[in-house]
Amino acid sequence: MKVPTPFDRFIVRQYCARDFDRLWQIDQLCFPEGIAYTQMDLTGFIMKRNAITLVAETHETLEGKRQDTASGDRITGFVIAYRLRGQVARIATLDILPEARRLGLASRLMQECEQRLRAAGCVEVYLETAVNNEAALRLYRKLGYEIVRVLPEYYSSHSLDAFQMAKRI
Repeated sequence: MKVPTPFDRFIVRQYCARDFDRLWQIDQLCFPEGIAYTQMDLTGFIMKRNAITLVAETHETLEGKRQDTASGDRITGFVIAYRLRGQVARIATLDILPEARRLGLASRLMQECEQRLRAAGCVEVYLETAVNNEAALRLYRKLGYEIVRVLPEYYSSHSLDAFQMAKRI
């Protein structure tokens, strides 16, 4: 008998339109104003041609009790990626609710996203993260991403630089 892990609590599925409001709420919780996406920006990424939007949800609360709420309330994280040109892709955002962090969900979303990007013919993927986002930097390094360059004032509303990171997939 397999012992369930926190990783098993989550299902990863394709985005559907009814998820949008919850995804936007999660993005607003994950990032400060000026860094979090506007509804228009988030819609633009999701609707891009060749975009991949994966949603993670659980049928239990993070304390282990069954949820009887609407599907949107079970969404705990998501990732959006899209093909830039040729065989190159970009991760636009990876958002995980604070209470769902450190359970392997971000790694799972990234791995499933990378698999889909590979299946679409991509061999390299880029992403950006704030230079002071230590948790994200640890995650991306663990997943094999390397810093390519510094993007000065990438988050201009906060005068904050970003690292552009890349990985061959």
